[in-house]
Amino acid sequence: MTPVVATPSASRRRRRILQAGIIVLVVLMGNMPYVSSWASDQYDAWQAHKPDYMRANGRWDIVADSGSRSIHAALLRTGKVLLMAGSGNDKKNFDAKRFETVLWDPTANTFQKIITPWDVFCAGHAFLPNGDLLIAGGTKAYEVLAADSPDGKKKEYKGLKDAYLFDPIGERFVKTGFLQHARWYPTLVTLANGAVVAVSGLNENGDIDPGNTETYDAPSASWMEHPNLRKEFPTYPSLLLAADGRLFFSGANAGYGPASLAARQSGLWNLTNNNFQAVPGLPLPEVNETAGTVLLAPAQDQKIMFIGGGGVGDTQVATDRTAIVDLTTPNPAWVRGPDLSSPKRYPGAVVLPDDTVLVSGGSRRYRAKDTLTAEIYNPVTNTFRQVADPHVGRDYHSEYLLLPDGRVAVFGSNPLTDDNTFDTRVEVYSPPYLYAGPRPVVSGAPGAVTRGTTISFRTSQRVGKVRLLRPGAYTHVTDTEQRSVALPITAQADGTVTVSVPANPNVLPGDWYMLFVDNGANVPSVATWVQVAQ
Repeated sequence: MTPVVATPSASRRRRRILQAGIIVLVVLMGNMPYVSSWASDQYDAWQAHKPDYMRANGRWDIVADSGSRSIHAALLRTGKVLLMAGSGNDKKNFDAKRFETVLWDPTANTFQKIITPWDVFCAGHAFLPNGDLLIAGGTKAYEVLAADSPDGKKKEYKGLKDAYLFDPIGERFVKTGFLQHARWYPTLVTLANGAVVAVSGLNENGDIDPGNTETYDAPSASWMEHPNLRKEFPTYPSLLLAADGRLFFSGANAGYGPASLAARQSGLWNLTNNNFQAVPGLPLPEVNETAGTVLLAPAQDQKIMFIGGGGVGDTQVATDRTAIVDLTTPNPAWVRGPDLSSPKRYPGAVVLPDDTVLVSGGSRRYRAKDTLTAEIYNPVTNTFRQVADPHVGRDYHSEYLLLPDGRVAVFGSNPLTDDNTFDTRVEVYSPPYLYAGPRPVVSGAPGAVTRGTTISFRTSQRVGKVRLLRPGAYTHVTDTEQRSVALPITAQADGTVTVSVPANPNVLPGDWYMLFVDNGANVPSVATWVQVAQ
């Protein structure tokens, strides 16, 4: 016997569909904020991956999780990135002597742990002419807050005298001579003669260094004191080697030290006679802390940009101010530049191969309220334009580096929270020029060049400009390394380009550089590594 199956009437089916629709509508109404946010995210993701949008604004991608609380990042001449954490602002790690460094290979997107023999947390670093990274200082002791101190007084962090080289070929730390003065939060700068000067920091007692200056001599692997060179700086002062051999202090810094405007006055410091020429006119000089400083391209123009910043210590003030100074004038003075899209403490600033500057990340408050914005500065038009927004907020303890393929990699962030959180995701920005057509290809470039000579190489497209970009070594909004040096084109025919190499070692210090060419439409090649002989 065939079973009889009851079939709902048409009116009953309509009633069931209506009931289901009402249930779905009620659920959606109850979760409207989440539904709206999800829909907005989906639309943003769709929009961000449209070809026209990427050609105009570039694109951000989270490519990995390093698992490391990186405080320092440096691009090595192998193309790999050294991410140094040490104890990573975690006293439990410090007490357990658990110090960490990882080596990121951007091409393979792999991470390799490196044995770290001391607490590199909050050291200083600079590249030597042979491409080794010199790292000096670090953490001897963590701070103790007044509430936790036996005598009711706060104890500051204490510095170390340890110094190491990182060998990019052997991929290991090598012990070198001890500093003359313990330093925590110092700045290191490589000079034209290959020596490295070290200034500032907290000493082994947690006191601000009163102005002791020392230099590292690579042949003897030793640090030499210079008692006639005394200049007190706040910690992590932003110092850049100027074309006349003086060190330019922008006034930007990362924290400790005297808070007076006089102590944070920008200027040019002469290392032959200790003379300091003040550079006046910086707008809002009281908000210089956690600001960025960048030498605009090309380095021969000697124009420096000051970016954002905040009040001294943990004040909640931030500014959207930028300023520019031209060091080629007899009496340089700051002039106000275009404002950022948002006030920013801890802004990341990276010089790109097309001479523009990416300014990204930062926060509106002290280690809080990340901006999640990015913009590109054009030095020709003296304007900013907003580009694609990053996905990850970045503030304290974040780092920014240009990669040889023309992308920008961003690491770290340590916002102020009760559980001392740290973002370990790696995000990479692909600038608009990567979506603007075929890139020129360079072949036959020499592996080493000498200042004051010419070199030739072949390219697949006609060339508009040639740049040598020094790899960055970034920490605490400070990068004394990055600079873009123009190689003027002297001849170009049948795919062969000849350029002149600047003769001034203060403009082009000895080191390994990334050679980029562009096709006249600001589309750069992938970099070729070239060593500028010392």
